[in-house]
Amino acid sequence: MATDITTDEVATWQVITGSARGAAHRATGLPNQDAAASQDGPGGAVVVAIADGHGHIRHFRSADGAALAVDVACRAASRAAAGLAADATGDEEAALAGQELARAVVADWRSAVADQLKARPYTAKELSLLDLTADTPAVPYGSTLLVAVISARWLVCAQIGDGDMLAVSPDGRSFSPVAADDRLDGHRTTSLCQPDALASFRTGAHDLGQVPLAALLLATDGYGNAQADEPWQPSVGRDLAKLAARHDRHWFEQEVPGWARRCASAEGSGDDATIALLLPGAARGAEEDG
Repeated sequence: MATDITTDEVATWQVITGSARGAAHRATGLPNQDAAASQDGPGGAVVVAIADGHGHIRHFRSADGAALAVDVACRAASRAAAGLAADATGDEEAALAGQELARAVVADWRSAVADQLKARPYTAKELSLLDLTADTPAVPYGSTLLVAVISARWLVCAQIGDGDMLAVSPDGRSFSPVAADDRLDGHRTTSLCQPDALASFRTGAHDLGQVPLAALLLATDGYGNAQADEPWQPSVGRDLAKLAARHDRHWFEQEVPGWARRCASAEGSGDDATIALLLPGAARGAEEDG
């Protein structure tokens, strides 16, 4: 019996996450202000988001801001996935999906912050700090965000602030699926809490039929700042391609949390570190001809 594989096969994708509280946060009593979430979307799509709440005292509810960010991002990305699965989706439609994803995230995050403030208003102590800094009510929730959706043959990404996305080809070559932002200098970052947050989003759309991937890595800056090489992306990309060729999901589920812990340790960056690793699994859509 011969087996013919249809050209519209789509790989299923697996998500492995790990997050660790930074050594510096443990020393000062701060919680882990990172957040991560993933969910399955329609038609076999997968969405994943990670966020890094700001550590400055002005952002005293940033852990909540990060948690809200990954929640609204996954829901917005799931809505985007339905459109990306259409057969007629081309480069222009996929690029527009990324821009719409960013718009939805900004609007939904602001709404979620407002809803939380209604349910849990600022205390007198928090209000005095807010008055002292003259910040808007959203600033204490400040957070970065990285979100990716894979639907059918499309990878669509959106990012605001620091952290890294790394797309890895089977041969070990790697690239960032979103453009760099020259304003991110290791000390300053753009943020969801800024009035012009939408203008600071970078988005990207990639046809996985043209650029197949062995892995997609999303990481907060606590991961990148712990790497020995500079730039670290080429060597990490090569390593991930080799590991993906040798090991299955279960191996990565054991290893990825340890990677986050090492990066968050005093010997690493000392900062909270969160990793989301996406790996292609078996293909869907195979058909047999007798």
